[in-house]
Amino acid sequence: MFHKSIATILSPILLFGAHIAAADPPKRSVGEETRRWLELQSSGAAASTTRQTVSGPVADAIYQRYVESFKHPIPEFYKSDKDGGSGDGSSR
Repeated sequence: MFHKSIATILSPILLFGAHIAAADPPKRSVGEETRRWLELQSSGAAASTTRQTVSGPVADAIYQRYVESFKHPIPEFYKSDKDGGSGDGSSR
């Protein structure tokens, strides 16, 4: 009878421990989640079926801002950095 009562006490504890072990998320490599999100985004698998548009006046304002950006010289601090890089985004 003593053994049966110990088993009765330990059974829920052991089952709970097995449940916790099964609930642990799988180990992932560094960057895996980011790569999965980027793949989902680039594949279009989760893309909305509703076409996303901008109204005419908003589209015109966006285009005008784009055109106006060419009227100003690029500031010196964008042309180079302190490390001697080109500042153009390349990794020379």
